[in-house]
Amino acid sequence: MTVTPQFIFDYRSPYSYLANSQLRRWNLRIDYRPVDILNVMQRVNNQPSPLCPPKARYAKIDAARWARSYDVPFAPNQRALRAMREGIFDDALLSRVAIAAQDTGAFEQINDALFEAVWAGTDDLGSFEGRSAFLAKLGLGSDDLWQLATSGKVTARLSSHDDDAVERGVFGVPTVFVGKEMFFGNDRLHFAKAQLEIAQDSEAHT
Repeated sequence: MTVTPQFIFDYRSPYSYLANSQLRRWNLRIDYRPVDILNVMQRVNNQPSPLCPPKARYAKIDAARWARSYDVPFAPNQRALRAMREGIFDDALLSRVAIAAQDTGAFEQINDALFEAVWAGTDDLGSFEGRSAFLAKLGLGSDDLWQLATSGKVTARLSSHDDDAVERGVFGVPTVFVGKEMFFGNDRLHFAKAQLEIAQDSEAHT
């Protein structure tokens, strides 16, 4: 059986955005696993960067450096981030809409676009009209995904993802699993890729 890397992420994380930009260059199947990272961090007694102002200031500088290194755009969508901070909409909605997209076969259309909307775009994700326009721009053309994202089924799936992440020792995102080996952080992707190559080589000789 081919080893499939699992990518645990949240669209609110700039480092998840950066890692996503690199994983798609691996040209292999990835198991994308969205979580509500604030819930996960709270349960494992971790705290997000915004609660530590010096760390938050440094993270902005560091993320921009990584974006330049990767040659990807980095212009945080202040309107969307402010809407999330102020509770104008449930910020876990983005992870839930990813699950809804996975269920309906639209994930490949929406995943990169969501990351870019938050970290390199100007889309209005804070209003119903803005979210509808975002789907229309992708050719999805309806509000069904956002509605499905609020369903009990999708909410339960996200909760299950969070439970699994906590059980496996996740304390932040991005996190990549290669088999049972865990790699935390955008700056650990080269270790994850090396472990994947070891696992693939082992499979080839069994």
